[in-house]
Amino acid sequence: MKNYISITVTCLLFLLLAGCKKEATHTAFPSPTWQEDQTGKYPASMTAVVTMFYEMNSQIMPDDKMGAFINDECRGIGKIVKVSPVSTVFFILIHGTAAEQNKVKFKYYSAKSSYMYTTTEFLDFKIDTNYGTADHPETLQLRPID
Repeated sequence: MKNYISITVTCLLFLLLAGCKKEATHTAFPSPTWQEDQTGKYPASMTAVVTMFYEMNSQIMPDDKMGAFINDECRGIGKIVKVSPVSTVFFILIHGTAAEQNKVKFKYYSAKSSYMYTTTEFLDFKIDTNYGTADHPETLQLRPID
C-alpha cells in the first residue's frame, strides 16, 4: 500500500511539473518617444484605423503606443479610441509625399508588458485614402521584436 501511494504521488508530481508551461518572454523595451516630422516635408496624408487580435486588443492600456513608419522614420502616431466595451482602435494620420514609393509598417508598444511588436512593411502610402474604419478597423498581424 505504501508503495502504491509513493508511485501515485510521484506520478502526480511528474504530471504537475510537466503541465507547467513557461510563458514566452520577449525583450523588454522602454516606452518609445516617437515623434512625427514637424518641418512640413511630408505635406500629404492618409488615415489608418487599426486594431489587433482580441487577445491583445482586450489588454490595451492608455499608455500603449502605436506608430506608422516608413523606412524606420515615424510618419504617424496613433490615438487610442474605445469604440465599444470590447473594441479599441488606433486612429493614425500617416504623413508622406505625393511621390512616396516606400511601404508603411506599424509598431505597437505594450505598456503592460514593455514588449514592442511590429508588422512587416506592407501598406502602400496613398494620398487621401483610408485603411480601415471605426466600424471595420484593419486587424494588424503583429509579431514581437526580440
